[in-house]
Formats: sequence, C-alpha cells, structure tokens
Amino acid sequence: MTDQTTAAPARRLELTLRAVVLGCLLAVIFTAANTYLGLQVGLTFASAIPAAVISMTILRALRNSTIWENMTVQTVASVGGAMSAIIFVLPGLVMVGWWLEFPFWESVLICVLGGVLGVTFSIPLRRALVVNGGLPYPEGVAAAEVLKVGSPGEDQSEEAVREN
Repeated sequence: MTDQTTAAPARRLELTLRAVVLGCLLAVIFTAANTYLGLQVGLTFASAIPAAVISMTILRALRNSTIWENMTVQTVASVGGAMSAIIFVLPGLVMVGWWLEFPFWESVLICVLGGVLGVTFSIPLRRALVVNGGLPYPEGVAAAEVLKVGSPGEDQSEEAVREN
C-alpha cells in the first residue's frame, strides 16, 4: 500500500472585483495620459508593462493576490491605454472633411463594430501573429516576464520575489 497524499488545488484568483476595479482605474489613467501625450507629442506609450508593475505593487499589499489576478489587471489596463489611439483617427476624419459634426449613434455603432471585429479576429489570429510570430521581444512577452519575475512560483521564496 502506497501512501499518496493529494493536495487540494489552491483556489485560483483570476477574475475578481478588485482586479477589474483596479484595471479600470489604471485604464482611465493610462488612457488620459496616452491621449494627452499623443496630442502633445504625436506618439503614445505601451501600457502593458507599467500596468503589470503597478498591479503587482498594489496587489502585493493584499496578501492573497496571484499572478492570474495581476494578469487580469494588466490586460484591462493595457486595453484601456490602447483606446487612446482614437486621437489619431478623429482629427484625420475632421481634416478630410468627412466628419463635420458629431453623429453620436453612428460613432457608437462604428466603435462597437470595430471592437467586436477586433476581438473576433484576434482569437484565430493570435497563434499566427503572437505565438508563432517570431517577434524577438513583443510587449506581451515582456509583460508576461515581468509578471513571472514579480510573482512567487513553485521554486521561489517570498524573499526572492522581493529581491527581483
């Protein structure tokens, strides 16, 4: 008779209210900063890595945070930061004379359609463009590495994570 102990799997905190709230708060901050910077300088910054670092810093104060919860915050915040790209489209439409007034419902419909198409096409294209893309160091890989370094793994002590 062998003595095998089966450990109960740890509860995986991923999509929590605090992750969504923190992600939305960071999304608002990054969108505002990206919009301001884009209008002043003409370029924006990638927000995935700063969002991952800020998420780990804030959620570390709450002792039971996980890497998956940090990933949720980072994803929500980076999507919000990417929404500021509209600052490059709208002035172009005004300059060519196509958009002289603000058609609210038409704009909402276009944004919703663009979001749905983006999500729909990102699912099948993820493997081809991200996983097998051959990019040496894309932002998603960098953000994942930041999250791995800052989260305790199976072979890392809490002291090693703080040192990282």
